[in-house]
Amino acid sequence: MFEGLFDWFLEYGVHYALLGIFVILVIDSTIFPALPELFATIAFLLDPTLWWGLALLITAVAAEFTGNSLLYALVKRSQLPDFIKKAMNKWTEFIFLKDERIILVNRVAPIVPFTGAFIAVCEWNYPRSMFYLVIGGLAKYSALFALVGLFNYQFNREDAQLLTIVSIFVIIGLSFVSSYLYRKKLDRSADADKDV
Repeated sequence: MFEGLFDWFLEYGVHYALLGIFVILVIDSTIFPALPELFATIAFLLDPTLWWGLALLITAVAAEFTGNSLLYALVKRSQLPDFIKKAMNKWTEFIFLKDERIILVNRVAPIVPFTGAFIAVCEWNYPRSMFYLVIGGLAKYSALFALVGLFNYQFNREDAQLLTIVSIFVIIGLSFVSSYLYRKKLDRSADADKDV
């Protein structure tokens, strides 16, 4: 079913899939959302073994660390317009966790986009932020790969692939819905504060 996509990953050899995942996750961290969970999971479906999963896990976490660090450095060195900085700081005022710990929540519900930029603008502790980013990445991708492994164990390859892709889209959809609902709740709470 997904042979064309798998062929794209494997065109130059399975190890180039690691480079592809790295690039996709760096782009996701620095430029625009690129559905990294989907690509990482598809890469894992190429060879759902422990060693390949560990290689992908290390690659994914290294890519997120690299991408967010690049964005952090770029924002630190450049001067963002004050209105953007104010908007970012204002956004974090409404979040129930107003410091680096929100990075962990961000793994479930994407509340803070472009995390590296927020680390720089909000002056969060960089080492602590990267620690939360790495821990959150290890947890998220380990859970995804475990789900793929379970499907591969329980079902034939074709059904496991289909269930995996559908599950990833459901997970992504639920995370965006939870993020949207959280933002709506923040907006209502901000409106209520203005009325008081």
